[in-house]
Amino acid sequence: MFRDFPELKPSKGKFRIIGIDKFEILGEGHWVVADFDDRDEAIKKAKEMTRNASKDAADPSVATVFYAYDENGNYLGGEIHDEG
Repeated sequence: MFRDFPELKPSKGKFRIIGIDKFEILGEGHWVVADFDDRDEAIKKAKEMTRNASKDAADPSVATVFYAYDENGNYLGGEIHDEG
């Protein structure tokens, strides 16, 4: 993730939530939401934000999503499709 978008990389030891607009994947379709000191807190908040965006979307498949990443660009969580 950060190889293509280094401006999205959090500081060392931080966890970052990135917002992703599914209609605008390239270019301006992503943005920094917040940084967290705690990994689990970042994942929980990303899922909460994705869940809320899904409720407001015309269809969940086109909703804006929020994903948590570590300082190395590893995806940590934010998907809600497995929550039933």
